[in-house]
Amino acid sequence: MLYKTLEVEDLIDLKEADREMVDLMENNGAHLKLVALKKHQELEPHMAHTNVTIFIIDGELEINFPQDSNCACQACGCDLPDEDDENGRKYKLKKGQLFLFEKDTLHSIKALKDTSFLLIKI
Repeated sequence: MLYKTLEVEDLIDLKEADREMVDLMENNGAHLKLVALKKHQELEPHMAHTNVTIFIIDGELEINFPQDSNCACQACGCDLPDEDDENGRKYKLKKGQLFLFEKDTLHSIKALKDTSFLLIKI
């Protein structure tokens, strides 16, 4: 069995890098990752092949779903975006918030401040 207490500040160090990703656990395709991004750093558009939960530990980020994303917001019952334009839907997330989205969804992430978050893929 695994019993372990971790300090987030001990796991990530953005002094030397613009981004840091630390794998905490993996089991049968499910992942728990700690991610840290410096302000203005981006994770380019990529596909989520699992359901995703993002928990913002500190900072603020923007998650963007391009216009051709499979979510139609008005019809699917999810939260309406903070912004909706010709480039897609954008949500701003801040410390303490959880954000969930389904698998097979194209998205990108941009740090609006130095940001750390848990990435849970199931």
